Amino acid sequence: MLFSIPVLVILAAVFLGYKIWATLQHMEEVTITSQNLPSVALRNIDGTILFTDSLKESKDLLVLNYFNPDCDHCKNMVQELFRERSLLENVRWLMVTTNTVENTQRFADSMNIAQLPNVTVLNDTASFISKTFGAVSVPSFYVYRKGTLIRKHTGECSIAYLVQQ
Repeated sequence: MLFSIPVLVILAAVFLGYKIWATLQHMEEVTITSQNLPSVALRNIDGTILFTDSLKESKDLLVLNYFNPDCDHCKNMVQELFRERSLLENVRWLMVTTNTVENTQRFADSMNIAQLPNVTVLNDTASFISKTFGAVSVPSFYVYRKGTLIRKHTGECSIAYLVQQ
């Protein structure tokens, strides 16, 4: 009996050590993967597919905004987009959610997103974003120039900060 307790402690320590190592490895992979705009297919509300590969060479700044239609912080960021719409002139803003198409459409309609220049609402029904970026909280922002990550932010912030050159 006394022999089994130290063995169990050692096995628990090895298991925890492995879990910590695996988590750190995954975080490193996510960091490396997100440095370049991932190649994903996202569904527009109208059903068309947008391939992010088509955006890698654009001269415009690209903001990939992961959101949830039920998130109050996300709604606040849309209101900020309206207040700062003049800053969106040379910016392509992609709002991406894993929520249902119906909820996404309702959100887009209630927030009048169609009135915002260069803003597109997309569904990620295959969870490409979470697979690529790991556990992502909402709202999260990944800002790319010519396919290279230049800024990453989680939580509410100013539009001016996100799109600064």
